[in-house]
Amino acid sequence: MRPGAFSSSAIVLCAAALLAAGPARAQEAGSSGARSAASAGGGPHVFRLTNGGKTGISAVYAAPAGTLNLSDDLLGKQTAAAGKTVTLKVGDHPGTCVFDLQFLMNNGDTVDMKGVDLCASQQVTYGG
Repeated sequence: MRPGAFSSSAIVLCAAALLAAGPARAQEAGSSGARSAASAGGGPHVFRLTNGGKTGISAVYAAPAGTLNLSDDLLGKQTAAAGKTVTLKVGDHPGTCVFDLQFLMNNGDTVDMKGVDLCASQQVTYGG
């Protein structure tokens, strides 16, 4: 065989190696693309709210940051007693990661938490 020439078996082995690596790379790109879409606000946001305060929380509302369009009560029939953690879900807001949250406390006070990025963290702690 002359220099620079490849045997047909070497070409077949190289092609097989490239084909085998191709789907894995596509799957990696697809999964990282899915993470990017989720981090860009691609669907409903599920997060854990920890009540680090001394007063229970009886209702939680969310709105895309800077808007006044508050959601229905995210707590529903549950409450977030002092020291407890609950899991909540904000409805689908495509392209939105940052929300303003409003808490209705058991004593009737309301507390606002502005600019919460639910794509960056799925843990929110109220500490009032």
